[in-house]
Amino acid sequence: MQNSDSQQPKRVLITGCSSGFGLLTAVGAARQGFEVVATMRNLDKAGPLRQALEKAGVAARIEQLDITEPQSIERIVQEVSPIDILINNAGILIAGSFLDLTEQESDKIFQTNYFGPVRLTRAVVPQMIQRRSGRIINIASLAGLIGHPFNFAYAASKHALIGFTQSIRVELAPFGIDVVSVEPGYHKTEIIGANANQAEHFYDRSSPMFEWNRGFLKAMFEEILPIAGDPKKVADLLVRLLQCEKTKAHYIIGKDAVFAMVCKHLGLSGWLEKQIIRKIRKYRRLENKREQEKKNRRKQKQNPN
Repeated sequence: MQNSDSQQPKRVLITGCSSGFGLLTAVGAARQGFEVVATMRNLDKAGPLRQALEKAGVAARIEQLDITEPQSIERIVQEVSPIDILINNAGILIAGSFLDLTEQESDKIFQTNYFGPVRLTRAVVPQMIQRRSGRIINIASLAGLIGHPFNFAYAASKHALIGFTQSIRVELAPFGIDVVSVEPGYHKTEIIGANANQAEHFYDRSSPMFEWNRGFLKAMFEEILPIAGDPKKVADLLVRLLQCEKTKAHYIIGKDAVFAMVCKHLGLSGWLEKQIIRKIRKYRRLENKREQEKKNRRKQKQNPN
């Protein structure tokens, strides 16, 4: 899939380029001479990408694309074809236990993380079959391999995406089309930062999961986010996958992801689950204590004597 001076630059369509892996990959691919079509649902968020491209001294075509809308997919494919490489990167996460996430929230996650990539891939592949050449790179997640407490719909949608990837990899191989799954662990992207969302009932005190939701969130902030990986490493991997001749079926990236998979292969999944439960229980207890202390301070202010 490498470019050469005698060839037309290969066109790469990337979804979810307003931040994170998508933004960094768009810039990295443009640096390597690819013709990049960087898409995002809301073009009002294109500022950081434009600035990054300008700083790198490269250019990319920035287009609006909502992968949950079939008409938006049809339009972009018509406008930018032929597409040599597709990177399905766009995704969302809504935190909350499976009891607290609404059906509408679960559906929103699946439409973005699974059905959207399937629709876009289905729209792009026929032209690749005609040319007997192409590559599809799906950004899944470690969560799709081992699950993710308090993010069940995200984990399930990524698990489905991995299954989709592995299935069509075999189907499309005879046509010269390569399909790859990339499964990152935690990285410092906006999906766990500014773009993170909590379920509508995440803080519903009548839910039996309320304290556990809160404990999980605190554990995330205290234990996970500080050691999350550099998203540039994932982007660098994706840019390499644009250029290499042969790929593996999937790539696991991130120290936490590698550690989790080693535990799984060694039969230590039960031990790992216990460690996760212990941490969530710890922060649930600390959050309850903090709340009680807050209540006591309010009472003292109201009744100083």
